[in-house]
Amino acid sequence: MCSTYEDSSTNSEDQLRPPNKALIFTQNTTRNPISWNPALRQANPNEVLHSVHLALHRALDPCTNGCGDACSWAVLNTPSNLAKGIELKELQTSPASSDEQDRTLVIPRPSELSYQLRPKDTPEISIKLRFYGRHDSVDRKAHVDEALKYVEQATGFKEIDRFLVGFDGIRWAGGDEVCAKGEEEVDFLLKSGVWEHMSEKPSLKTIGVSDFSPLHLKKLLNSIPKDGPLRRPKLDQLNFERDLPEPLAALAKEEDIELQSHADNRVPYEGVEGLLKEFADRLPLPASFAELRAKGEPAIDLLWVLKYTIILKDRGLVADKGFILSLSFRG
Repeated sequence: MCSTYEDSSTNSEDQLRPPNKALIFTQNTTRNPISWNPALRQANPNEVLHSVHLALHRALDPCTNGCGDACSWAVLNTPSNLAKGIELKELQTSPASSDEQDRTLVIPRPSELSYQLRPKDTPEISIKLRFYGRHDSVDRKAHVDEALKYVEQATGFKEIDRFLVGFDGIRWAGGDEVCAKGEEEVDFLLKSGVWEHMSEKPSLKTIGVSDFSPLHLKKLLNSIPKDGPLRRPKLDQLNFERDLPEPLAALAKEEDIELQSHADNRVPYEGVEGLLKEFADRLPLPASFAELRAKGEPAIDLLWVLKYTIILKDRGLVADKGFILSLSFRG
């Protein structure tokens, strides 16, 4: 193991307690080399996994010139009943106590998260937060707050120009065969208070959704009165190559919803789990990780994946693009 539990606790017993959660920051991926898959004779189709793989190499590969640099990770005490995101640097000095605190593995070290724009730049930031897994044992409103706080630490942005929410269970690709799938996710978005929570945040200038079909959009819109206090979605981001369906185009025009295209991939937990296994000798993973994998059982639960994109309006350039992944360890 390249490093020790860093800045996480002054209590020796607590230092031995392994993490039960993890956060991975890819940081700026715009300069990442293309990953070529010789079997498919094409670029690696999953940008998120490729970016996470490179981020783990940057954080965990030993220094090649003998300088003795340690791996870049930290295990921090984080309140398990977190009501809103807390600054990771604050957590490094949080008191060590135990049962009421999670242990979160952060890659890379929080002190290495930095980003600077030139004074003359006029940037805009867009965020897409996609929830993974079951909702019954987690607090999705807290996940929204966590994600926004971590974006601020990675980019410096407190105000978000466009904030989209999505679900792994809603991935409409333009065909009727999947149009109705994920209706329960729309119900959850409303009944759990997540949409209201987003709507009440003035720091989110525009809010919207990802991969919602006309059916999903209508269900959401019909639950939000036009003259009510909740904001209505102003953006729907979609991933399909066929022509824009007329029902969706008509609905978007009627409701003043902007339609955008995207090419983001689904992030399989197996892929993330496999990458953690590759670097297991350099990370303080819990014993349950190897034990569950040996049984052929899932060792992690992916909680959410966030993508942020920073564009310089005056020059039409993507200045920064990155991903943040949140997961929990089983067992």
